[in-house]
Amino acid sequence: MKLLRFTLLAFASLLLALPVGAENAFYVSRQTGSNQNDGSRARPLKNIQKAIDLASPGDAIYVAEGNYYGLLNSGNIKINKGVSIFGGYSTDFSERDILAHRTYVQPSATSNDSSQGQGTIQINVMQEESLVELDGLIIDRGNSIAYSTRGEGWPEGVNTPMMQPIGMEGIGAPGVPEPRIHTTETALVYISTGSKCDLIVRNCAFLNGPNYGILGATSKSKVVIDNCIFVNIRMAAVELRGSNGAINSETWFTNNTVLFIWSRLKDLSDMGYGYRYLPKMDSYLDRNIIGCCIFAGLDRTHVDSPASKEEERVTTCENSLFFLNRQADLVLPGGGLFLRVNVDDFEDVDQLDADDNKAVKDPAIFGGVINQAYLRGFLNAAYKENFSYDPNSVLNTFRQAMGMNMVGTMTSTATMFANHYPVEDALKLFGAVPGYGAQLPDNDKD
Repeated sequence: MKLLRFTLLAFASLLLALPVGAENAFYVSRQTGSNQNDGSRARPLKNIQKAIDLASPGDAIYVAEGNYYGLLNSGNIKINKGVSIFGGYSTDFSERDILAHRTYVQPSATSNDSSQGQGTIQINVMQEESLVELDGLIIDRGNSIAYSTRGEGWPEGVNTPMMQPIGMEGIGAPGVPEPRIHTTETALVYISTGSKCDLIVRNCAFLNGPNYGILGATSKSKVVIDNCIFVNIRMAAVELRGSNGAINSETWFTNNTVLFIWSRLKDLSDMGYGYRYLPKMDSYLDRNIIGCCIFAGLDRTHVDSPASKEEERVTTCENSLFFLNRQADLVLPGGGLFLRVNVDDFEDVDQLDADDNKAVKDPAIFGGVINQAYLRGFLNAAYKENFSYDPNSVLNTFRQAMGMNMVGTMTSTATMFANHYPVEDALKLFGAVPGYGAQLPDNDKD
């Protein structure tokens, strides 16, 4: 494999090489807009999806504070052309402050029945040399997730019980009026296989995801994910692969904070990764915080498949902090099913350097903003199976009458699993650790 050392100059050069958008502008305001308007600043639209549908490739969409999740509140935003979406504006568009004027994509529980596709935001752009930008969006599925009706897996001080499995019914998060909710399996951002656009995701929050944070496959594309937070995501924060057999795509994952990534199921034994290095994708990681992953911060188990294409693939990680990942900071193929590696041993892994990355165990590094009850629950999270014998069960009565062996019953419990993380606490992670992870968002859209 070829080692290409990450530099800020290289990152800046990458951004300059991406196509330039913002030919024309559309304005969107949930509070003052109407989809009968022309989308000007004086007469904004009401819905992001309407602005996308009216825009031409290269146009910019400026979005005021409020909650947006598709036409007719369908739960999806679908992007099929190269557009730039900038959130965080005041209602009159006189000021941009991403944390003060919050632009949410926060589907309600009732939208679960009408949502379609594999992502809350879906990107399917097949025009080469086009650019999609997402900047200043807070994407949160916490209000559309079902949590245990029995109160299973509810540590003291945590917002909710554990997440229900996909498709099962449960209760809502605090303040959600719907008494019955079914969790639907969807990524927060899904990139359709073969999409040819370049993508910049910056100053965004990915919260309470029932599947992935960002998932998909691109063809010969450059993806920049910079200055974002990923909190309470099920399975993986980022899972991107290339889809072109001849030319790798690239992902630059920089200045991001990743915390509390859970497994696929409540037994805590499968998935649970921060960033996955996948085939046909060159990955450049720098100055991230990757912590509290139920399995490992980084996954390189696919690094050797197929061997003919993987020799030149880049899989770097530099200047990053790893915080209390449950099993390892990195997993590799080998050692049975997986070879578990911690930061101190990165020097023995091709393209990684132990001196550039650090292990951190003290939560004080976050300046007190990390939710302490959630952290305690995560660190103590466990799955138990209890075998018990019920002599009064109909099955055992029958087996006893037939002279057969008795059958016990199996019960399983989880002490915590993908419980709701408070949005207010999550947003405090911007700027929590100077020099590492997501910093306070830059409100200059340029």
